[in-house]
Amino acid sequence: MKKTAICIAALLLSAGLYAQKDNRNMMLNAESATVPREINIGLPESGKGAVVIVDGTKHAMGLPRSQYHWAGGNSYESIRSMDLMEAVVSIGEFGVMVDSRTRLGGDSLSGNFTGMSSSNGLIRMDAALRGPLGKGWFFAIGAYVNYDPTSVNAPSRPFVEQKQIYQAAISKRWEHSALDIMYRFSYCADRIDGGYNVAPFVYNGDGSIGLLDGFRLGRDCYMPADEKVRWMDLETGKWKEGDMSKLDWRDIHDATLRYNHFLESGWKLGATLHVCYMAPANFLKVHLGGIDLADATSGYTLPDGSPFIGNVQNRLVLNYNSWTMDPELLLTAEGTLGKHLLKTGISTVLARQYEAASTYRFAHTVEASPQRLYKDDASTWNFNRNSTWMDATKFQCAVYAFDDWRPLKRLLVRTGVRAKPLCNDVYGVPRLDNESKNVRVEGFNLSDETLYEKHHFKKWGFDYVITEHIAVNVAEGLTIMAEGFYSMTNKTTTYYRNSTLPSLKAIGNALAQGGITYANKFMDLAAVVSYITSWNNAAPVNVTKQINGVSETLPWVAQYGIGTFGATVDGNLHFGGFNLHARATWQDPKYNNYRNEFTFSDGSVSVIDYTGKTVTGISKLMLEFDPSYKWDFLRIWASARYYSRQYVSRTNLAYFNGHFETFAGADLTLGRHHKISLNFVNLLFQSGAKGSIDIADTIEDPAALEGLVMAGSYIRPFTVDLSYTYKF
Repeated sequence: MKKTAICIAALLLSAGLYAQKDNRNMMLNAESATVPREINIGLPESGKGAVVIVDGTKHAMGLPRSQYHWAGGNSYESIRSMDLMEAVVSIGEFGVMVDSRTRLGGDSLSGNFTGMSSSNGLIRMDAALRGPLGKGWFFAIGAYVNYDPTSVNAPSRPFVEQKQIYQAAISKRWEHSALDIMYRFSYCADRIDGGYNVAPFVYNGDGSIGLLDGFRLGRDCYMPADEKVRWMDLETGKWKEGDMSKLDWRDIHDATLRYNHFLESGWKLGATLHVCYMAPANFLKVHLGGIDLADATSGYTLPDGSPFIGNVQNRLVLNYNSWTMDPELLLTAEGTLGKHLLKTGISTVLARQYEAASTYRFAHTVEASPQRLYKDDASTWNFNRNSTWMDATKFQCAVYAFDDWRPLKRLLVRTGVRAKPLCNDVYGVPRLDNESKNVRVEGFNLSDETLYEKHHFKKWGFDYVITEHIAVNVAEGLTIMAEGFYSMTNKTTTYYRNSTLPSLKAIGNALAQGGITYANKFMDLAAVVSYITSWNNAAPVNVTKQINGVSETLPWVAQYGIGTFGATVDGNLHFGGFNLHARATWQDPKYNNYRNEFTFSDGSVSVIDYTGKTVTGISKLMLEFDPSYKWDFLRIWASARYYSRQYVSRTNLAYFNGHFETFAGADLTLGRHHKISLNFVNLLFQSGAKGSIDIADTIEDPAALEGLVMAGSYIRPFTVDLSYTYKF
């Protein structure tokens, strides 16, 4: 569990501060050029980027990630961060929510084209065209193509990130109603989890790292050129062969039919039918599995057959075969009744999901452009020891409502409720009650009935959310607010796919916060304190420990809680063409009820209790400064963020020192039609590791960490982006 499945987006600046919401650096990500940034206050990030809402509905109800077939750009008229209270009630999820609206056709023909490249060799084209068809009909079409070698320029793959998105919309407008028919197709071969975005280094024991044999973080490739693999298919038990650089493809079809009707009373009624279909797809997750020191007896050989002695990087590969069909029907109504502004909705989903992950391990040398290693003459081994499988149907019907009530001119009471009965109907192969089958032994597969037994789980549940927000305008521009929410969320279908079954108790979340906001024509300011807690969480863990000098990785489902106090001050100063946004956040997130007991192949049992430890990958102090200045035709901007110490291991024995993430750019507008943008990433040329590293979780001796060779993620190196936009 490198990163857990719960994320709180801009938590300390949530519902009460929605007047200040904008796109402040939402897309600036110091790890990826294509995944929206996650802003985490207290709880770990999901590792999946932001949850994207497109035209009022979530892009998918299960397996496809947002970045698989969404990239923003010219085809969208607005992209904004979604208020936390709004998201938890209308969508039913916690995390970074990006609300995007498709740019539809209008009365005149218009279009945008953007071409972009970078110092790494990026090729990106983004075009959109829209206009009238006559008799109240309109059209919009768009295309987005992204081919990015990233900064490591992998020898086996010219472009590490590959994505094509094509979309079209037909609209009809009447006097009091509108009909929109939208379709989007995406082909995604991104290796976001493909193992290219990690690097080796030496942990010095004091929060700093040292370069390993001159390895340049973010510049040198840490995947071998030879990516040929052989594995046992989990479903059939047959042997397959392929090349990991070509085992990522996802074709995703997304269709939306939307109708809105405007009543003379001012009420707006809406109906949206949205279907997301991911055709049978293949994609890889490549996890780090520890670095071992091989000797003459370890059995490793180089490609030429000669014995290898030295550091060995182990990798665990999950080779997913999956498909999903996720239809949703959403009915909405919005209008006023006296002093009440009401927003209501009913969302019905009936989703089919299938996923099978065949697993295997391979190894390579620890160096730049590493060599593939063979073990006992095999290129891969440990087949299906970490495999997962599910065949699921998910039904849910959510009813939600917001009530913005102004009993007094200076008083706002916003109440939100969400109720969702649901049913998870899942076939899986977890091991239950120490049964003799479903043990993830070498060669585990679903064609040998002596190894597995499919279990049928049919569980009804009831999710609910209650939110309350009170804001009092005590003086001109000065508002005092308090808010909170309480929710219970049943575990979804993907919790049943693992080798063990977690507790099926609903996940609980609760938040209480309060603060003040102040705004005038020169500035706006917010100060908020909060406490958030979450319990009954569960997430898959790949636990790695060295047994007699050899790394062994076990599949596990961890269960835990998290709680944190926090405080944030956020301000925006503006006069003339100058604007300065600044934010400071302090938090102290701790694990609750997090005890693990692992039994390894030699019979040894490791009992590690993380209760009371600081959550990994989260800084207690975060500072952000975003100055900009705009003339008539030129805008210059910069963004600097400071993150204090981040713990690498859940034992809190290993940590990374604080680091900066820096960005800057300039936008030059030439007349009405042309714009040139120059952007810089990592202006301070920082080179450092970040995040959490699973191998460190099982180390309990601080001395064992000093000089330990490990691998992990890192900050993107200095990069220059240049783009040109033409619009008419």
